Amino acid sequence: MTLEQIISFTDTVVILIIVVLLGIVLFILTGYITVRKGHIAIIEKNGQFVGIYKKGWHYFTPLIYRRVGMYKLGEIRQKIIVGRETYYLTYTIENYYKFHYEGMHDTLGILKSSLNDRFSDLSKSLDTKLKYIGANFIKLEKVKK
Repeated sequence: MTLEQIISFTDTVVILIIVVLLGIVLFILTGYITVRKGHIAIIEKNGQFVGIYKKGWHYFTPLIYRRVGMYKLGEIRQKIIVGRETYYLTYTIENYYKFHYEGMHDTLGILKSSLNDRFSDLSKSLDTKLKYIGANFIKLEKVKK
């Protein structure tokens, strides 16, 4: 083996080691999540619910644990478009587990379903349907064009 071949081999090994170490560091860093103030995160391990985490830094083993939901605490004002009409639905989430897993956060479907009910009972219909998925109805505003 010549000196050039040895240097070339050594350079290749060093580059390979650097790439592998960089990959390991990046893999480890993907396990960090930040939950912002005023939010919560829903965490799963292998597809099963683990818990609800509040603000701060959290570390979970990558590929085993994962964040599946991030929700705002307090009042939520959501713009929903149904056909040519635009609405603002305001609600709070009381049971994040139920809202995420049972309700599948389907506020659009709930609003469409409630609009098909009698209009005089719209608030009551929304209140009942949102309670079913762990949320409390506050108000519905129709945007005027």
